Amino acid sequence: RPREHNLCDDDDDDESFTMTKLNMSKKTRCLWAAGMAALAVAGKGVLADDDWATAAKAFCEKSPQPCGWVADDSEEWNALNLGVYMEGTAIGGWYVPNEDGDGGQVTYPPRTLETFGGMSQEFPRFISCGCLGEEVQVTTVFKLEEGSDISTGAGLDAKQKTRCSLGTGEQPADNDGGDCQDCSDGSSCDINVGEWYSDTVTFTPTDSPMVSIFVNPGQTLDVQSFEAAGIASSGSRRRLNESDSDGEYSDGEYSDGEYSD
Repeated sequence: RPREHNLCDDDDDDESFTMTKLNMSKKTRCLWAAGMAALAVAGKGVLADDDWATAAKAFCEKSPQPCGWVADDSEEWNALNLGVYMEGTAIGGWYVPNEDGDGGQVTYPPRTLETFGGMSQEFPRFISCGCLGEEVQVTTVFKLEEGSDISTGAGLDAKQKTRCSLGTGEQPADNDGGDCQDCSDGSSCDINVGEWYSDTVTFTPTDSPMVSIFVNPGQTLDVQSFEAAGIASSGSRRRLNESDSDGEYSDGEYSDGEYSD
């Protein structure tokens, strides 16, 4: 998909690589690496000397966290300096200014995502240290609005993922697994304007906590949800720290009616 020219656009054969068991795109790799380099130069926090997994493990040993998204400006967010990865023009971010232009707030889905500056942008979130060693599933539900360019793809930024069609109704249909494909945005992910989709990846965090939704120029993406869920050893799927529009978090469960860490 189109990218602004920078050090991440060097011509090489490494179109993607595995930062976790999730095959992240080359773009996400470069965003994460650039943030790590900035921290090292600045000498800030544990990530200046350690990789994320080492730093996250050390933080969780002192301050145990549930598996889920890291809350903005939380103790974990600040200790691991995650804000540095939200900087730069390649990041769309979740901050929404108010109508008066004198403030705003971080607003997670459901919401509309658009790019600015004529370039592809990423909208990342970060898996908590509480997910280390646990299999995690990340899913986003979205549709491209009328007038969007479909030629460059959109959705969850992962080399390999499962995309399911959820219909063309006013709201997405329940996902019964009947119309799904394993695909990649570099080749074969079907996408149509006005059609709801879910994108899903399953992985075990090891080297990077970043998972992003991407949007390309000329697109308006209606995102209904962006969720992280731990997969228990029994095979059940439980929702973790689903955020609401004001950045607050609540725990819940998907399948067996019983939540446990």
